[in-house]
Amino acid sequence: MQRKLFFFFLVFCLSNITLKAQNTIINALESPVVGEGIIKIQSDPSITALLGKPNSKITAESGNYDIIKVNGFRIQVFMGNDPKNSRAEAFDKQNLIRSIFSDMETYVTYDAPNWKTLVGDFVTREEASLFKETLQKEFPQFGKEMYVVMDKINIRVEK
Repeated sequence: MQRKLFFFFLVFCLSNITLKAQNTIINALESPVVGEGIIKIQSDPSITALLGKPNSKITAESGNYDIIKVNGFRIQVFMGNDPKNSRAEAFDKQNLIRSIFSDMETYVTYDAPNWKTLVGDFVTREEASLFKETLQKEFPQFGKEMYVVMDKINIRVEK
């Protein structure tokens, strides 16, 4: 039982490590070290094949890149739940942002009862915070409504 727990703990820890070679971590753990015990890892080959792969899912493909969804950050510039006006206001704010930052991705989402306008696909909170300051300078009228929020983001990965 203790061996199984160790194995699952090891797999859990290793699933978050990105490696260039799939067997590198297993080889490193199994390498003998003077004065320490010997580790022998026995696992299903399908589990070993997962080592070194990002914890994400390809959601779209293009000729030169794939788009994967990963945990990241976006800037929420609007959230409203007024059934008559919130949808239109969310799209209006999206269009305003697109008119100045045409290369920045914007998203309008509906999660009942809230409409939201989100900006960007940022890997780190720091990146999102820096761009939030830029947005606040450009759109001071949005100021108090802007927040950096965690979300699933789209990342382009070159093939």
